[in-house]
Amino acid sequence: MTPRIFRFPGLLRLFYRDAVFRIAGPGSKIYLSFDDGPTEKGTEAILKVLKQNEVDNAVFFCTGSNIQKYPGIVSDITGNGYTVANHGYIHLDGWKSGRDNYVNNCLKGSECSGSLFYRPPYGRITGPQYKALRRNMRIVFWDILLYDWDLSVTCDYILRKAERMVRPGSVIVLHDKENHSAMRVLDGLIGIINDRGYEFGDLTRDI
Repeated sequence: MTPRIFRFPGLLRLFYRDAVFRIAGPGSKIYLSFDDGPTEKGTEAILKVLKQNEVDNAVFFCTGSNIQKYPGIVSDITGNGYTVANHGYIHLDGWKSGRDNYVNNCLKGSECSGSLFYRPPYGRITGPQYKALRRNMRIVFWDILLYDWDLSVTCDYILRKAERMVRPGSVIVLHDKENHSAMRVLDGLIGIINDRGYEFGDLTRDI
């Protein structure tokens, strides 16, 4: 199996000093977040799993283009008490984009989502892009990236990794995918978190 990086690298955390990776604070909270949505089937499936497991807090980092395409699903997210945040207008790779184009894409996504919390697609953002956006945006990376979209990685392997790596304050990335693997990972992850007595927090409220 190709090596995969589940924890955001420590050296890069030093480079993006003002960004969010993990949230320290009183109590033991875990922060679920979902990237790339909303999607027609994936988001609804995620909402169903969250409600069935009585998870009251989660943040959906949505692209502005998908927000415009699926306004009803966005209403379902917020109507169920969850938060919509910014993942750019389209899913731009910062390493392959010029500064101005990337910044404008982020700002347009912020207008659509109504949020100043921004997660760079792929976690890729250059120094000049970061410097320009950190003035007005709260940039959010992650503590743990689970490969729930990748069908070549088994659910059991992902959940074993999660068991070892989840810790108080972890910001966890999942994805708005409709595949069976993503839902199994989410359901299993919630079980791990509940078994440890952690609460689910909303990172946009606790930062």
